[in-house]
Amino acid sequence: MDMLLLFKFYLIFGLAFFAIFFAIFFRNLKNSRIRIARYLPMFAIFGLLQGFHVWSDFYLLLYQHEYHKTENIDTFRAIKVWGSFLTLSSFAWCMMDYTHWQRVRFIRNTMLFVLLVFTIGLLYRYTQLDYPVFIQQTLNQIRWIFGMGSSVLAGATVYTYAKHIEEDGYGNAPPFQWLGIALICYGFSVGFISDSMSIWLQSLRLVCAYGMLIALWYALRVFDVERDKQLQTRVQISQQDAKLMELGELTSAVAHEIKTPLSSALMSCDLLERQLSNNEQYSRQINRIRYGLTRASDISQEVLNYAHHKQIKRLPVSLHKVVESAISLNQFRLEAFSLDVALDDKLEVSGDAGLLEEVFSNIISNAVDASKEDKILHIYGYQDKLFATVKLSDHGGGMPDSVLAKATQPFFTTKEKGEGTGMGLALCKQTILQHNGELKLYNNQFGLVVEVRLPRNTV
Repeated sequence: MDMLLLFKFYLIFGLAFFAIFFAIFFRNLKNSRIRIARYLPMFAIFGLLQGFHVWSDFYLLLYQHEYHKTENIDTFRAIKVWGSFLTLSSFAWCMMDYTHWQRVRFIRNTMLFVLLVFTIGLLYRYTQLDYPVFIQQTLNQIRWIFGMGSSVLAGATVYTYAKHIEEDGYGNAPPFQWLGIALICYGFSVGFISDSMSIWLQSLRLVCAYGMLIALWYALRVFDVERDKQLQTRVQISQQDAKLMELGELTSAVAHEIKTPLSSALMSCDLLERQLSNNEQYSRQINRIRYGLTRASDISQEVLNYAHHKQIKRLPVSLHKVVESAISLNQFRLEAFSLDVALDDKLEVSGDAGLLEEVFSNIISNAVDASKEDKILHIYGYQDKLFATVKLSDHGGGMPDSVLAKATQPFFTTKEKGEGTGMGLALCKQTILQHNGELKLYNNQFGLVVEVRLPRNTV
């Protein structure tokens, strides 16, 4: 066989696996929330070991005339190829956690049983066969059991996991499906095509290897997109924090200056009431003064709450549990209501559970206040690739369009004078914006609909 052609074949073949290793190695997967990210280093190590196996085999073939074939060299060849496929088996073992297969435990027990039987058979054949025959049988078994078996299993787990990429809101599944198919094809090529066959047949393995590389290259773009979004989100949050901090300092200073004389005036009311306790007319006037001062104090406190920028603890949050907790907080007010709740159990975002609970509790409380006659409340939650959405609607008749446009402005309220400060929806909108989400208000045929949309993977 033409040595130049053989050199090109082994060079290109090995490059495919080294490229797989470096494609993963040079990506920062540390902060990724995509579940497969934690196991991709195993796949990278498989690529490194396979690339080393291919090039070292060519080295031994190229310089075979300069040394005598020994047991140590044959043993080295068997160990390096076995080690590479054991790494791929470990990758498949870990990825099974994300497949939702019904017989994962059975498959894992089967893998352990096969490994045990192979090891026992290895020790037995070593004592019964001549070493050249023993090593050839061992290499064939490694090729069939571990080469084909681990590749097909790893490919099946990646293909099955691909649909979770879309469900988790990270992007499209096809690149991961292609990677799974390429792994399966590579496994069959390893099992049915041996090194002793024609180089043209072995080229099928080369095609499968580059199929894996190309599919992996497109699949890894998901992590690039995720990282870009993380950087954009951090910049937006930093800019928003700076604006809110500046506004908060100014507003807090004003609110504090207002609360101090208000507290002094309330104390004076208490002292004056004690001195004029026998005069009903004076007591009535003092109560009016106290009520006005208390309202002004409450409004000042709401201003402080609005101006005070609470830092968001961005952790995985189950919106299903958050909404249920908000319902529980308002349970005593919802006793007379007919609740229609339909929430996706897998509804999850990244954010602050406590702040989001305050948002939904406030919205539910407003819906209760608006429902004077038909006491019905609908709460629906669903998700798509990128967003989680919760809709809360009542049967309170809704709001005019002119009112809807102002509903989330600070101090705007449709409640009776003295019943609300008009800061509730403003605080809700502020919290949702901090989560890079969107708060929408619109009417349906029965009443008002409040729609909360949150990005599912803000980090």
